Amino acid sequence: MVVPSGRLIKCLSLPSLPPTTTTTANLLHDIASNHHKGIGKVVLKKGKTQLFKDGSPMVYSGAVDRIIGRPPPKTGDIVLVADGSEKPIGWGLYNSTSMYCVRLMQLEEEVVRDPSCALSMENLLEVRIHAATQLRRCLGLPSAHTNAYRLVNSEGDRLSGLVVDVFGDSAVIASSAAWVEKYKPQIKTCISSLDGINYLSWRPSIEFLKEEGMDLSNLEEVSSLTTPARVKVKENGISYLISLEGQKTGFYADQRENRQFIATISEGQRVLDMYCYSGGFAMNAARGGARNVTGIHSSLYWSSVTASDIKSNNDYISCKSGRGMVES
Repeated sequence: MVVPSGRLIKCLSLPSLPPTTTTTANLLHDIASNHHKGIGKVVLKKGKTQLFKDGSPMVYSGAVDRIIGRPPPKTGDIVLVADGSEKPIGWGLYNSTSMYCVRLMQLEEEVVRDPSCALSMENLLEVRIHAATQLRRCLGLPSAHTNAYRLVNSEGDRLSGLVVDVFGDSAVIASSAAWVEKYKPQIKTCISSLDGINYLSWRPSIEFLKEEGMDLSNLEEVSSLTTPARVKVKENGISYLISLEGQKTGFYADQRENRQFIATISEGQRVLDMYCYSGGFAMNAARGGARNVTGIHSSLYWSSVTASDIKSNNDYISCKSGRGMVES
């Protein structure tokens, strides 16, 4: 999709900072001082501060000089992040096990712009998910031609560790950070309240959460009682039957533009799509006029799903299939 530059700039623009006589660091410090729970402080090593002021969203343990707090912060706790003089530069969510010691959520300048979100994950989740939704609306999502898309893209939407993919009226939430599991009820409430979302599926990323120090015995995939096992969706006008129990969230929604690009360079070409999964690249190549397209997957099940998808798009794709291979 081509978006006029002026339209995108309007979507991404942030309001200018209001005039203030209070320094941002003092404001954040004051809010923390009045918090009903003691807020720990992660102090950065000399020379590391600017990296995070410039937008790096995750504070690695190697950038930390010391941690202040009695008792010490626990995984999932809100903490201040401060420079070497202990002056706060922002706040985030702490992890005592992960290489990502803190996932930054708000910088000091943002606290001045919106104090209501300071040290409040509940408020911040509402604001960030609303902003993500509005940005997708500006990009024309969803539309008559595309109702499968990524609504929340982890660091890209300033919610590191949280991915939300929308497939028609179903939303699949992928969790890869301890804080996401901690705020699971709040996240589910935010997503389920969005217009057009009738079903939710929660997919914990076990390997990532293991590195986060999570107790894996307490993790489980959770879906609404009536969540369908398969959902039929469209992406760039091509129909897919998605299994919500498939790889990742069920569909590689972050590859939409790459799949569309393949269609623009495939005319007259012979195309091989290895490990084709749901056949997205293969079908876009065929739609783009490729003279021969072969999609290969190691799973007979996914080969049969891809063959079914191709047949459902038979206005421009013909299909023959065999064990582990789909060919148009």
